[in-house]
Amino acid sequence: GAAVATNYSFDSTTTFITGNHTFKAGGGFYRPALLPQITGGNSFGTYVFPTNVPFDPANARTYPSQYSIRLGQVYFDNTDKRSYGFVQDRWQVGSNLTLNLVVRYDYQTLTPQSKDAFAPRLGVAWDPFGNGRTVVRGGGGQFYEPLLVIVRTNLLQSAVIAPSFIYQTDEDLSALAGRIPADPCLQPVGDGEGRALLSPTCRATLTDITNRVAAGTFINTEPVVDGDRRMGYIWSFSAGIKHEVMANTAVSLDYVGNRGRDQTALIDINEPRLLPNGTIGRPGVAFFDPSGELIPPQARNAAFQRVNQFQTLDALNTDYDALEIALEKRQSNRWSGRVAYTLSAANDVQGGAAGGNAISTKRVGDDLNPRSDYGRAAFDNRHAFASSFYVNPWGGFGAGAVYRYYSGNPINELIGTDVNRDRDNFDRPVRGVDDVTMPIRSELDANGRAVRNGIDGENVMLLDLRAQYIFQVGGTRDLGLFWEIYNATNRVNYGNPTGNRRSSVFLVPTAANSPRTMQLGIRFSF
Repeated sequence: GAAVATNYSFDSTTTFITGNHTFKAGGGFYRPALLPQITGGNSFGTYVFPTNVPFDPANARTYPSQYSIRLGQVYFDNTDKRSYGFVQDRWQVGSNLTLNLVVRYDYQTLTPQSKDAFAPRLGVAWDPFGNGRTVVRGGGGQFYEPLLVIVRTNLLQSAVIAPSFIYQTDEDLSALAGRIPADPCLQPVGDGEGRALLSPTCRATLTDITNRVAAGTFINTEPVVDGDRRMGYIWSFSAGIKHEVMANTAVSLDYVGNRGRDQTALIDINEPRLLPNGTIGRPGVAFFDPSGELIPPQARNAAFQRVNQFQTLDALNTDYDALEIALEKRQSNRWSGRVAYTLSAANDVQGGAAGGNAISTKRVGDDLNPRSDYGRAAFDNRHAFASSFYVNPWGGFGAGAVYRYYSGNPINELIGTDVNRDRDNFDRPVRGVDDVTMPIRSELDANGRAVRNGIDGENVMLLDLRAQYIFQVGGTRDLGLFWEIYNATNRVNYGNPTGNRRSSVFLVPTAANSPRTMQLGIRFSF
């Protein structure tokens, strides 16, 4: 039968007014249902091919370059407990000054450190001339973000003594040179129709691993281990002014900023590096766990590969700054309108994601220097312009339009192969190494490496139109007819192309957003 999920939550708020103070206080508790977390992604396995040619066992150039599959346990019981409390005072200091003073408390069982989080906040609204035509506003505060349960799920499913295991071959590009890869799991058999199937030898290997995982004797050489995690937070602040330039028309100018701190990522503490013997390789257990806190005794002689640890680092700090300008006319004389422009910059640190969640399980391109991934966030949209108007010339007839332009999100330029042999594929091209046959399209950092998200993405322009007529049927009842047109200019708004330099469609758009569409509607209100 179907499982019943029961989430327990409690919230309460009290308001008390005295004189020129309005006090609020409240708190709450939340515990999600203790239900199995399903982590069966890639349970059928995935091949990576260096070309798009159908597989032919007789043609070495069609063989895969990598294979991965999840083995073992799929369901993991997981839960979390969170509580919060706050005290707020809305203080009317005078006829032209209002303050909002807040302190919030958050607690989360999922974080091993900084379970107790106190966050102060302040808001100000000031009418400097006392005539109601100008307001100076601003504020700032600290805002915590609890970690998601996917963090604990990763720790459970990727333990050293593995209840589950992601089997993955090293990347082998022998096929590009016309040689069959050496790993048996990269030597598939064909189905006669251009598809690759696991070879009997590979199936036997995977069956052996699955049996050892089920028996609790398998050592996961690519575990996820815990570290000094803390709840992430942002300092958010803003300042601005809004002034009525004429009746029903105002202009505003605002600055908005965010500073993300105590951010967490998965860092490979066994990342390949220059070893004392002069070679490049993984340093091993004695280096990354000399005290034996992470790797149990029965596993310390294993040949570990990636050992990802949840770490909260200053190197992962994020920043956002925006300047917002707007001119707005409220509805009067049968029309209203608004024009707004935002200039912004969003920067963070993230090379990719593991475990299906980009926030809680993000990865970096260089684990020895996470800050080298600091750059434009994937959602960075430097320029945004929006305008709208609505007119009601007579009776129940009305018409309006919304015009929007966005400069687009950036594209991350990647080599497309695991150049540094760390079994992650976030490598960016380097001047003098990767630009022999193809120029690097991104800006370069001080080391000649392409900066993260260094290519401007596709911009977007949309014009939406709407016409309506409202018939008064009688009393409080009315009948409305609507005609709406989306993307009225039928502009082709392409989606971002791939930044993988090995792809045959590198920087070539292959998808687009919706073309012009329209709809008719009828609404009866009573």
